[in-house]
Amino acid sequence: MPWPFGPDEATETAQPKESKSKWWTVKTYHKKSCEQHEHFVQNNGNGRILVTDGFRWCEYSVETTDGEFPQFEFTTVPGGNTAKDSLNMNSLSGPNIGDSELIEMSDGGCWGDVEITGVSEEQEVELMEFIDENGAWSLEDDDEWYLNDTDVYVWGPLEITDEDGNSRIIIADEDGNVSDFEDE
Repeated sequence: MPWPFGPDEATETAQPKESKSKWWTVKTYHKKSCEQHEHFVQNNGNGRILVTDGFRWCEYSVETTDGEFPQFEFTTVPGGNTAKDSLNMNSLSGPNIGDSELIEMSDGGCWGDVEITGVSEEQEVELMEFIDENGAWSLEDDDEWYLNDTDVYVWGPLEITDEDGNSRIIIADEDGNVSDFEDE
């Protein structure tokens, strides 16, 4: 009896295509060139809280879809200068950028700031005291606030290492143009 779904002869087994993706390690080269922005939103109200913390070091894994060196599209840091010399590691873009994963951020609290909007002055004072005493992460404990988004910005020279241990240090100018960085 013939095979009901096509020719009765042997068919080739489809071979999976070889993935061209490649993972890279991206690290800040100079200390204190990483900033985390946590965006808290009030569940029943218009309140917004932006908690900014500076970190001494930061390291991420970044996937390129073509196996080639990452072609990042640089951005500005909100609240910083207007230079387009930074990367938001949690929201990377570029023609060959796939995914990113945090490896480590260390020595947080080098600097910080809290901006509160959409609440009364009295509530703002209470929230500032609460955050100072308990930390911003405690805002979620009573279900009045939730963490909506987290951005991690890095700038300055970035050391990028491939899976074989080959490294290149790059830096972006104020317009986002990338060049190799050399220590002076």
